[in-house]
Amino acid sequence: MSRRAGRLRLVVLVCVGALLGPCGVPGVAAAHGPVAPIATSYQARVAQAPAGAEAKVIDGDQRMWVRVEPSETLVVLDYRGAPYLRFSRSGVAVNRNSAMYYLNQTPAEVPPSNLRPTTAPKWSSVSGGHDYSWHDGRLHALATVALAPGASYVGRWSIPVRINGRAGAIAGGLWHASDPSIVWFWPIVVLLACVLAARRVRSAQLDRILARVLAVAALIASAVVAVGRELHGRPGVSVLGAITLAIILALVALGLRRVLLQDAGYFTYFAVAFLALWEGLQLLPTLTHGFVLAAVSPFIARGATVISLGCGIGLLLIGFRLVGRHAPTDEDDQDETGLEHEDPSSWEAYA
Repeated sequence: MSRRAGRLRLVVLVCVGALLGPCGVPGVAAAHGPVAPIATSYQARVAQAPAGAEAKVIDGDQRMWVRVEPSETLVVLDYRGAPYLRFSRSGVAVNRNSAMYYLNQTPAEVPPSNLRPTTAPKWSSVSGGHDYSWHDGRLHALATVALAPGASYVGRWSIPVRINGRAGAIAGGLWHASDPSIVWFWPIVVLLACVLAARRVRSAQLDRILARVLAVAALIASAVVAVGRELHGRPGVSVLGAITLAIILALVALGLRRVLLQDAGYFTYFAVAFLALWEGLQLLPTLTHGFVLAAVSPFIARGATVISLGCGIGLLLIGFRLVGRHAPTDEDDQDETGLEHEDPSSWEAYA
């Protein structure tokens, strides 16, 4: 292998390590569960809410989202029965004298020992709108309950509220889903085995055909992964999510144009591999958890994840082969910028 190829291999390995590194690091506010998870083993669902209020569980069983009509006043009570949130005509306020206020800080804080349910509220505005979401441990408190084999329903949860001074509750149930079969990982193994077998043929034409097929599949799967992740509402699609999706789809379109209509080189294939690995790693929990939190069906999400990971790794293997063959030959006399390489031997004619 040339020195140039060796340096590129080192750079690629460092980049792959950077992609894999965050997977082993807990997310922000890990004590309150993962932020915006793509899959989970437990899912809480709302069965009832007071009139004038709309409630939805987001992030599986981690956060509660509530919207209240401006004409209504709704107070959410914390774990001890003290006021925690107040929805009113003026917006949403949080009680700083609630134990739940301290527990929901990032990182969580220990509530002062002198706080009581009867402590006078200290309201602080957190939103001028009429909807708000917060972490609520009552949604997944039953997750530690042992289930009978094959059972999915865990139990009922309830969040006490006061609506216009009257007692009420937002309530629902908690469900569990078994982890998906390990068979989902086999297509990745089979795909990589096929790529390694093709490498042993040592055919430049086969390597280029295989790289093109893997790149097209990886780009399409990456687009599906991005759509499923970014269009999953919490409870709606954010502006940042829409912008992120637009950028990813633009990159996918650019990559498809380069691979299908032009003579793509190893740099393009490495870029496609990194995009596919990044998107695949984002959805890796779909292969290990039962509930998929995406805008596409669980089968499509898992299939796109498998293709992204398998094709991404396969492209890296083929890309290294293409780098090793990259030399100033008649067939490969131009780099990916379109600039021709001069043949140093031609300089002798001018000597």
